[in-house]
Amino acid sequence: MREITTVGVIGLGTMGAGIVEVFARGGLDVVGVETTQEYADRGRAILQASTDRAVARGRLDEAGQAEILGRVTISTDLGDLAGADLVVEAVPEIMALKHEVFAKLDDIVAEDAVLASNTSSLSITQIAAPTRHPGRVVGLHFFNPAPVLKLVEVITTLRSEPAVVEAVVAVSERLGKKPVVVGDRAGFVANYLLFGYFTSALRMLEHGHVSREDLDTAMRVGAGLPMGPCTLMDLVGLDVCHHIGDVIYSHTRSSMHAPSPMLGRMVTSGLLGRKSGRGFYTYARPGGGQVVEDAQTPVPLEAPTLRTVGVVGAGEVAEELASRLEEGGYAVVHVPDAEDSAELARLAPAGLVIEAQELDTDVDDLADLEDGVELPGRDVDDLFAELGEITGPQTVLATVNAAAAVALGAISGRPERCVVLRVHAPTGNGQVVEIGRTSVTDEAALAMLRDVVTRLGAEPVVCRDRAGLVVDALLVPHLNDAVRMLDEGYASVSDIDTALQHGLGYPTGPFAMIDAIGADEVLAVCEELASGSSGLPRDAVEASPLLVEHVLLDRPFTGA
Repeated sequence: MREITTVGVIGLGTMGAGIVEVFARGGLDVVGVETTQEYADRGRAILQASTDRAVARGRLDEAGQAEILGRVTISTDLGDLAGADLVVEAVPEIMALKHEVFAKLDDIVAEDAVLASNTSSLSITQIAAPTRHPGRVVGLHFFNPAPVLKLVEVITTLRSEPAVVEAVVAVSERLGKKPVVVGDRAGFVANYLLFGYFTSALRMLEHGHVSREDLDTAMRVGAGLPMGPCTLMDLVGLDVCHHIGDVIYSHTRSSMHAPSPMLGRMVTSGLLGRKSGRGFYTYARPGGGQVVEDAQTPVPLEAPTLRTVGVVGAGEVAEELASRLEEGGYAVVHVPDAEDSAELARLAPAGLVIEAQELDTDVDDLADLEDGVELPGRDVDDLFAELGEITGPQTVLATVNAAAAVALGAISGRPERCVVLRVHAPTGNGQVVEIGRTSVTDEAALAMLRDVVTRLGAEPVVCRDRAGLVVDALLVPHLNDAVRMLDEGYASVSDIDTALQHGLGYPTGPFAMIDAIGADEVLAVCEELASGSSGLPRDAVEASPLLVEHVLLDRPFTGA
């Protein structure tokens, strides 16, 4: 295989110009080709502006910038690629256009030159099929912005020659990138997993499960992701999301990737995200990132005065809640023993009562449960019935344990003032407390709870009370989808983790997340979601057999 020293890039839009910069920064000579002089000049301007920003931020000096720009030749003639060792196609995602480009390259470049496509979703096998030498064609998928993100997906076909793949991996590493080698599948690794997650988030938003702001907060803070799905889709472009999603669904027919009618309507209406100035959010100007208020921006309600909060239950959760509530300025009545009616009577003046009993048990012999062994803690239904009698009609009743807010509301006699709270472990972006509401939950009660959560030093997320609420209902199927990908032999644990960490900016990869959360906990959430109360398609949330296997064998995914 010839050494790669000269690279051609066809298409100098934002992505193509970024790829030119990456190769030039890596010390290679680059020939960038566009169809017209106008587009060629635009590509040169994108490259100039990008390197200017790097100089202004101190990441590059002027001598280094001149060296990079000096390695780049911009042309409108494909014939100038004759001497290239590697040509990367970065034209629009239209199969006929890509076939046209590769057919012309067959007559221009040497027979041992490598041809690569930067497609984010189209089949590399289909792109390579009409060429005279399909063995030299691979996918080389950079992530936007190419000069910044480390991930490069190297996509192989059944015809891709090993020496070609090795050469592309080697040059990617020379550029300082993190290459992962995967087979030809719609969406490859990162986009396949990302767009399944997008589809679930869109379904949740379209069904009125949660607001756009709370949805983004849930996943940015609660799951620790770089940004929420609405913000990210606006950044990518809703038209791009719609196109890639359709391509993946056309190949998989998976309900996890079923097209969103809402997204289609938004694209048809010209709401494309930041690029058009409006998408899920409204921006100060097209192309800008400053969000401004619009008709959907929530108007915060003034929270009712709350002085006394009751906490019921013993154990770490109850004690931490009581301590943080006191730090937040509330008078706290802590009743460790939920069985003690005299103690429960002390909760009468509380404006909010939180049930936080430790209900978990370490009973090893499940047969003992059939012999009358009771789980620790008082039955939540029974407790809420008593709390409904003890406290005043305006008192809000909440539980941090798995229970349905609507059932507790009916039992306590105050469905308008019953909620489920889910306190999530802190991430690098903070901590989320989800507030699960019913269709009749009082808005004033929600305003009060938002204020309480904020005083706890966490961020509130209000959503409909469905299995998994928001964080678990989106994150766990996303992680389970990664396990399915591994189980199908499509990519390794290391490559999947690398793809999402370095391509999407995740703090850790999905398998590292599963091991941190616990595979048994991920499996438990999958089973809860598959029960039917989540509103998600069953095949999208059904646990992968490999996940079950790891739980039964008590084996981590990322270590021995």
